[in-house]
Amino acid sequence: MINRIVEAIGVALRAKFGDGCEIYTEETGQGLDRPCFFVQCLNFSSELMKEGRFLRRSQFLIRYSPPQDGERNRECCEAAEQLCDCLECITVDGLMRGTRMRGEIVGGILHYYVNYDYFACRQEETVAMGEMTSDVTAKGG
Repeated sequence: MINRIVEAIGVALRAKFGDGCEIYTEETGQGLDRPCFFVQCLNFSSELMKEGRFLRRSQFLIRYSPPQDGERNRECCEAAEQLCDCLECITVDGLMRGTRMRGEIVGGILHYYVNYDYFACRQEETVAMGEMTSDVTAKGG
């Protein structure tokens, strides 16, 4: 599910920012085409709620690197406002709502955090009984 959420974030980013902004999901080292986004899952937890039902919490980091030239802080602030809108709801088997959204600018790069929490159910295997035959004899009759 985490990879599907990362893909859905990418779809939302592409819809909002267009093809002029690269979207990365793996570290590439040097040579990033700017402006660009880097999307990663920072942490994940699973908590048993009741009878095979789990609350899964996942926090994602979307880093935005603005173009090298220009007003980088201004670009980051504008991107943060747009991320609030486009990541509020993403589509993964229906709509998922982003929560705990926040951003900070560090070294001219926007770090934007969003959580996508969901419930998951574990399907228990049912074991069907096979046929059974029995020979029974009664006493005294």
